[in-house]
Amino acid sequence: MTSIRDLSWPFLASIAACVILAAPLWCVASPAMPDYPAHLASFYLINGGASHFYRVQWAFLPNLSAETIVPVLSHFMPLQVAVKAFLSLTISLWVLGPAAIQRALSGRVGLGALLAVPFTYNAPFLWGFFNYTFAAGMSFLVFAAWIATDGKRHFLHLAGFALAFTSVYFSHLFALATLLLMILCFELHEVWRRQSFSARDAAMRLAIFALLCMPAALFFLFLKPAGDGLNVKFDLLDTLVERFEAAIQYQFDQPAYALTGALVVLFAVGVLTKRLTISRRMWLVLPVLGLCTVFMPEWALGGWGVHLRLPAVLGAMAFASSDLQLPQRWLQAAVAALVALFAFQAATLASEWRRIDTRYSEFHQAEDTIKPEARLLTVLDGDSLGWSSDQPYWHMAEFAVIGRDVFTPLLFATKGQHVIQVLPPMDRYAAATAQQGSPPDIDELNDLAAGNIAADEDIRDVLPYLQFFQCHFDQAVVIHGDGPLSRVPPMLRLRHAGSFYAIYDIIPDKRCSPR
Repeated sequence: MTSIRDLSWPFLASIAACVILAAPLWCVASPAMPDYPAHLASFYLINGGASHFYRVQWAFLPNLSAETIVPVLSHFMPLQVAVKAFLSLTISLWVLGPAAIQRALSGRVGLGALLAVPFTYNAPFLWGFFNYTFAAGMSFLVFAAWIATDGKRHFLHLAGFALAFTSVYFSHLFALATLLLMILCFELHEVWRRQSFSARDAAMRLAIFALLCMPAALFFLFLKPAGDGLNVKFDLLDTLVERFEAAIQYQFDQPAYALTGALVVLFAVGVLTKRLTISRRMWLVLPVLGLCTVFMPEWALGGWGVHLRLPAVLGAMAFASSDLQLPQRWLQAAVAALVALFAFQAATLASEWRRIDTRYSEFHQAEDTIKPEARLLTVLDGDSLGWSSDQPYWHMAEFAVIGRDVFTPLLFATKGQHVIQVLPPMDRYAAATAQQGSPPDIDELNDLAAGNIAADEDIRDVLPYLQFFQCHFDQAVVIHGDGPLSRVPPMLRLRHAGSFYAIYDIIPDKRCSPR
């Protein structure tokens, strides 16, 4: 039986990292992830929460991990606790997954696995891309299992991998695509590396892999609901810096430039000085993953932020594939320093989340000023906000879906992507695509009220469903910052003023026909 003494320092530190990095989730009522309130409202509706505006319509969507796991957990604990448990599991997958990959490649958990841990706090996680980050963490473990069973897979292994691929598919399509790409590159390199293999053996190896992918492929081809099509858009030059920034962040929209740069330099210098060795079995996986990280589109299959999803995966995979040998004393010092780094990351994130959670609490305390069953619009006062990040408040109004049974146009209800659907007639006044998933600015309200769609390209491309909004919405939540407040359009009448927001009644005008 393995004793504590037999376990490596990096492995024990990885276990500690799971606890340390999950701690900020349990220090606040609501983590300040921009997408968190919308996810929470969706889980509430899936759990049978009453609504006059939404319904649950299950389908074979490749975007369901949180939608299936969180409601099940909520039968045993409060809903918000279930969400935190799900996110804590996601963090553990990102910490222990790379460790499992290194163990499968080298037979040990070394310092490389611990150097992969900082990439757990990445842009997709801090945005609140629940399904993708969970599925990506799952893919680490599946890839580790694939490596560990190389050359000794029997029928039960193959059946398990077919099930695993299908599970990752339903968790998130992009995570499955990344996993299959890594496995394919691994298999091609193994075929090339093992010169004793015949062409027949190579064909058989790849055919088995293709057969294991078949269930997921059939679900995608025949049962995936129609969505926004391919919708592939590249913006490589303008998003190049964003890709670097996405790898590690201390908090939302605060990239860890120095830490990311230091890890890149450490990796490069280690390779050049041969103090850091990369497993030969990953010599094809890492370059291909790197190319995909650089050239990934910004939009694909109706989803935004595709270019943000691979940088952290590449960083974690690079260090998980590496071995950095140090004397025992230096190893213990490095492990201690990294644990201190994880604590610093967690403390920085917790501090910012607590600040915004205080604001969320203020909004909750004023929810009585929101009319029950109101049609509620979120508006940004961009001039007042200045350079402050407004994204953590984009979905704040969705908290009222739970408390006040409201309608908001930004709840995740895109056809072909989500199980929540908007009931008629309000489906005409909700965001229909991810491109339409941001609130209007207060200086756009007059043009929107007049139906002046040609006044601004954002009104034409992002906000067309809000034309004549004063005829279809009852109240507005206006988010402002520390700067001077913008002039409020005449169709808004103040109901409640908070420290960083205000709730207004929306007054219909002569352009509105009787409802």
